Amino acid sequence: MSKEVIFHAETIEEAIEAGLKQLGVERSQVEIEIISEPKKSIFGLPIKSATVKLTLIDDDENDGKFEAKAKPVDEGLWVENGELKYSPPQGEGNHPVLIFDELVTVIYNGNRCKNRLELDKGIDPLEIILPPPKEPKKELRIIVSSDQLQAYLRVNRIEGYRYYLVDQSPTKLLELKWAKETIPAPDISTDEIMAVLHNAGITYGFDMQNLRAPITDYDDDILVAKGREPIQPQDGYIVYEFEKEKTEPDLDSDRIDYFELTPVLSVERGDVLARRVLGVPGENGVNVYGKEITVPQPKEKPIMFGDGVYLSEDELTAYAEHDGLPLLQNGVLKVLKVFELGKDAGLETGNIRFNGEIIIRGNVSDHVKIEAISGGVQVYGIVEQAEIIADQDVVIIRNAIAARIKAGGIGAIYTKVSSYLHELESLFLHLVQSFMVVHSRTSMVDTGTLVKNLIEIKFSKIPKMIGDFDQSFRDTLSIFPPDFRTLILELKVYFLDRGPLKIQDISLVRQFVDQIQYWQRHFQSNIDEGADVQVGYVQSSSIEASGKVIINGKGVYYSSIVAGKGFRQPRGVFRNSEVVVEAGDIDIREIGSQNGSPASASITTRGQMILRAVHPNVTVAYGSQKYRFQQSASNVKVFWTSEEGMQIYSGTSKIL
Repeated sequence: MSKEVIFHAETIEEAIEAGLKQLGVERSQVEIEIISEPKKSIFGLPIKSATVKLTLIDDDENDGKFEAKAKPVDEGLWVENGELKYSPPQGEGNHPVLIFDELVTVIYNGNRCKNRLELDKGIDPLEIILPPPKEPKKELRIIVSSDQLQAYLRVNRIEGYRYYLVDQSPTKLLELKWAKETIPAPDISTDEIMAVLHNAGITYGFDMQNLRAPITDYDDDILVAKGREPIQPQDGYIVYEFEKEKTEPDLDSDRIDYFELTPVLSVERGDVLARRVLGVPGENGVNVYGKEITVPQPKEKPIMFGDGVYLSEDELTAYAEHDGLPLLQNGVLKVLKVFELGKDAGLETGNIRFNGEIIIRGNVSDHVKIEAISGGVQVYGIVEQAEIIADQDVVIIRNAIAARIKAGGIGAIYTKVSSYLHELESLFLHLVQSFMVVHSRTSMVDTGTLVKNLIEIKFSKIPKMIGDFDQSFRDTLSIFPPDFRTLILELKVYFLDRGPLKIQDISLVRQFVDQIQYWQRHFQSNIDEGADVQVGYVQSSSIEASGKVIINGKGVYYSSIVAGKGFRQPRGVFRNSEVVVEAGDIDIREIGSQNGSPASASITTRGQMILRAVHPNVTVAYGSQKYRFQQSASNVKVFWTSEEGMQIYSGTSKIL
């Protein structure tokens, strides 16, 4: 008696195995009939399972018990050591069937088959083609840093693979199973790396430890050569001794005793002001290509000094020539004479006018006028209803209320003097040329007489210009250096009235030309110097500065500010006020108010504005162009382009 059972699974082989397991028998104890094969959708999903029928072979001699008979398989297919084996059917047995998927190419008797093949003509016409293998490979590349001091090996080792048939036991219905075997990338030898380095021109600084180390699958580049980095020279520099003890007041502290502050340092005669430190030479390097990397010689910085300073014989140390205020101005070290008032400046003191630096350790009020002709002014208290005029910087630690402050202005005087000296130099040069021509023809006339005759006949403007100097610069004569005033006195002696008769050699006129050229350069270099104003809180005041104006306090209200080189207010509010800058930047934290209080900021020639918070009714101007804000804006930048004129941005958004 036979027993039939039907089983379902995704594949025919899985259905057979499931049936055998459930029945607890071997293949030789059942007859297998394939009822239906599995089917998949176009997306690869199963839409129909495999169905097989297993029929147990009945054994009457074992009282209804089923035992396996030694009946040989009619035919068989199996895989051994990755090779498909075939056993032909016995007698009228069924031909073996081969099941396979789309990734395997099966050609039988010259025709390509799909999914299922019955080997009715044996195995000889059968050709099985697995997916193609991929050969492993290695790639070596040299990467050199931009400064050519490091060479790196970039390794790309790519594994290969091959496909093979999985071994299977003999069966009449064989579903091919295949697997993928990884083939490691080939090793990299030191000789290969050296060959790549040689081809890249690398000849210096090989890192033998890295070159000899095993190369694995690194994600990072491997350093294989390193040049000798050049050591840059250390330029000479100057240490200013008087700046070491300088301290700055803490403007944000709760309480400041302004009368005890001593930010202005004084020196005594003979004090060391500066020391010159000589430069240190560097060392040349070598890049990975074996080429030398040269470094320059160190730059030496001499001590530039002016009034009140002298140098040691080796020019390495600067000393104070007299008591006073040490000052570094445009790289030139000076010691200025200082007028210091340890109390308030008011009606008791009257106006203060001094040729040098002025320090007021109290307040300035009661319509007092403080004027520093050739220096700056520092006030530690409040300036209220008073006037401050200085040739150099003005620093007001606290506030300015109803005050007038001017810093600079001497530049205009220097411009006029420079122009005067330029014309005088030209006259003297022509005088020397005329003298040489006439003297070559008339050697009998002495030098003084000939010079006097030439001045009276052809160069009468020389004594006129020298005579006019006193009238033009009488009120400001004291601001000039003593040596320059000495030059003016000597010109009067030799070129006014009968003075030319004292000239015994024309070389004296040439010496005057040399001195005039020197002072012309001196005054010309000082024309562009700017004097700054620094103040805390400003209200109802006017400020003029040839340099910058810096507001350190909480704001500017109802005031007018004119600056030559810039305006900066990092804190507080700029309200009901105006600022004009000739050539420089304007940087304001907040300008205007939410209720529309007027305020304006202008640049005349060049520079840019940074306005971090702008309220309505604020006007900005650049040259002849103006713009008024109708609504609030933040991070405003105003600048000028030659193509479009004034440009205004709020953040990245263009306003104008």
